[in-house]
Amino acid sequence: MIKASTAKKASDRWALPASQERSRATRERLLDAAEKVFADKGYDGAKISDIAEEAGCSVGAVYFRFKDKDALFFAISESFIGEARAGLSSLLAGTTALPEQIIRNFVAATAENFRKHRGLFRAIVERGFDHPHAMKTIFRFREELAEALERALGGKETSLEIRVMTQMAYGFLITGLINKEAPTKINDARAIGELANACVAYLESAR
Repeated sequence: MIKASTAKKASDRWALPASQERSRATRERLLDAAEKVFADKGYDGAKISDIAEEAGCSVGAVYFRFKDKDALFFAISESFIGEARAGLSSLLAGTTALPEQIIRNFVAATAENFRKHRGLFRAIVERGFDHPHAMKTIFRFREELAEALERALGGKETSLEIRVMTQMAYGFLITGLINKEAPTKINDARAIGELANACVAYLESAR
């Protein structure tokens, strides 16, 4: 789980300061509502009025805290990065697990993040590439993740092999998330297990 201080710091960049606990809670509720609406309607289909309704507040309350829909998108992106970074540290720091288990842990944690943040990833696919700042933030974190995996795996795999493996996982999960006709879904435990098997097999064959 993301720490309250981390979430506050991320969303503060794109929202007006919230000095009272109630106001901060409203802001976080708006971020959750925006993700749900993005997941249901897509970035372009989402309206500020939809987000306000989902959050149980007025449209004016949204604009009081966020300049526009882009600001909501940026705040969600950075909050996600903060959460994922904290989770990665817990997952990999000081681990003594075997390489295979490290990879399986990575796949399971990544799948959970995709399931939890469907709205964010749908928005990234549909509109994110139009926003250099958001993409720069996401790609920077991907590099951090790859480097952390390299360290955890003891340098037995090359940087390229690690990046190919992580891209395999991301591509599989994105497809399962946004394509209703995809043969596999990210909430299918067997499918995630097979993805982990594929990632393990690839790295083993690359050694």
